[in-house]
Amino acid sequence: MQDKIIVALDVSPEKAREIVAKTKDLTAIYKMGPVLWHQWGAESLSFFKDQGVRVMIDFKFHDIPSVAAASLVCLAGHQGSEVIWGVTLHALGGFSMLRTAVIERDKLPKDRKFLLFGVTVLTSMREKDLYRVGINRTVDAQVKKLSMLAQDAGLDGVVASAKEISAIRKVCGKDQLVLVPGISLDSNRRRDLDQKRAATPREAFELGADHLIIGRDIYQAEDPRERLEMMIEAIRVDKILH
Repeated sequence: MQDKIIVALDVSPEKAREIVAKTKDLTAIYKMGPVLWHQWGAESLSFFKDQGVRVMIDFKFHDIPSVAAASLVCLAGHQGSEVIWGVTLHALGGFSMLRTAVIERDKLPKDRKFLLFGVTVLTSMREKDLYRVGINRTVDAQVKKLSMLAQDAGLDGVVASAKEISAIRKVCGKDQLVLVPGISLDSNRRRDLDQKRAATPREAFELGADHLIIGRDIYQAEDPRERLEMMIEAIRVDKILH
């Protein structure tokens, strides 16, 4: 299932081209955030189109409803935007922002539409981090709250760690897609970095993830293709996913 693993490209354009060239037969979706976009810009979309792959735009839009919606329209207006598979918004932007984004997305031409995902709690955060910004809930409770909000607004799914998948399923069912970042073959190592709620690929899929977002474990590897192949082998995609 080539669309189950999303490779994050928080790298230079040169490195991104190299990784895509080496791995595009193993995965169908790449994630582009501000790091790559600010170096490459919208012209990168044409590259991905030529390579026959899709792109997830991870900007985590969080603004007043009209600005967030206008930003999506601008994205869809770029040449090559038909390769955009999904876009992230921060669920903390609130119901009005999320709902307005869905409404504007739905007005786009069919070939320019993309999925919308609500980012719940960043995998770098724990309860103490939520408390420091005034949120007196556990991570599970906050993720559940924001997942329900995203579903009520009409988003296609959410981004959360593997640890909260069960909680999301309890309140949102199986229709809400769950994208899981913070993935590493050695999740204990990732917990020592800035991913506090990490998981291995197999753990995430067994817990019910729909898609995995894998970045540093691949793009920092000496051989990104070999590392991705190891990921696929570790989860035995053909046996876990049908």
